[in-house]
Amino acid sequence: MRYVALLVSLLFSLPAVAVQDVTIKGKDFYLDGKPWLPKGVNVAAFVRPKFIPSAPKWMNDESNNPGREWWGPAEFAAIKSVLGGSVIRFQISQAALDPHSSIYDRAYLTELTGAIKQARAAGFVVICSMSWGDSGGLQNMAGMPDDGTTRAWQSLAPGFVHDPGVMFELFNEPKLDWNKAGSHQIWAQDMQALIDEVRSLGATNILLLDGLGYAQWTNDLFPLVHDRLPNRMAMAVHPYLDPMRNEAHLDPQEYWRKHFSLSAAQVPMITTEWNATPNGGCAGPSTPELSLALMRLLASLHVSVLGWSIDTSAKLVKDHTSYQPTDYTSFQDCKDGSESGGGSLLARFPND
Repeated sequence: MRYVALLVSLLFSLPAVAVQDVTIKGKDFYLDGKPWLPKGVNVAAFVRPKFIPSAPKWMNDESNNPGREWWGPAEFAAIKSVLGGSVIRFQISQAALDPHSSIYDRAYLTELTGAIKQARAAGFVVICSMSWGDSGGLQNMAGMPDDGTTRAWQSLAPGFVHDPGVMFELFNEPKLDWNKAGSHQIWAQDMQALIDEVRSLGATNILLLDGLGYAQWTNDLFPLVHDRLPNRMAMAVHPYLDPMRNEAHLDPQEYWRKHFSLSAAQVPMITTEWNATPNGGCAGPSTPELSLALMRLLASLHVSVLGWSIDTSAKLVKDHTSYQPTDYTSFQDCKDGSESGGGSLLARFPND
């Protein structure tokens, strides 16, 4: 069985100790001193505590978040051998880590810390992404960094501040529109506060800064912040295709240039989320062609990709038995009911 083969492969490939040293030179990433594209997947298994007493029923229904069941050696093996990934990005609940929050859960911190250490022991570089969305367990949050974000990092960061194989993505998908008056200054002020706070905790980790408009826009933002440590920051972009329908008059390359590729040519950057499925990130019948064009653009810019996700309905793999990557063979249009997605593109990246 494919499952057994993957598991055996993993058992023979795990290092005794995972000590990856991630660095940045210019706009490129390096791993243990060698050029590196940090490719991998998102994991949503630990996006919120397993049970939240005050949460709506759907949040506590395990069928809506099966990732905990799948988490483990077989999934690790598939990430490595099927998708070619070396990075796992954890979606993390700000609210559940904030001691002032109504859903603060000390046991969640313990579980999350254990999962991160498990991923590191399995040889993965890890990105911790602080999430504010409804999926994190508390609805109707503001969508921009606040005091709760600071407190959440104060809870999580100390356990990993000296691990060069863990990167901190300070705030997932800031909601504010890039075009809104004053948005750049607000973004810079909020991000600078987080940068300074995390550094004050003794963190030497690389810090990732999501752009505005749910991380769709990164141009012109990086120069607005500073770090006391040189070459330890990068931008994060989420170039989902569905917003392109709102600017359909633009050529795709022009659209991407307007949103992120100008900055991607100048500063270090990771695509920390991307997929295009019939039910998410879909741009219509041209989705397969646009997805391929995007992967080729990112490869040309030396911007790596983390697929969304290994364990949600936005599928990178068709199931958790064969772990066959999704593709666009049966894709026709958005909402077509097919099991289409960017898994095969991710597996081939940067050679699409």
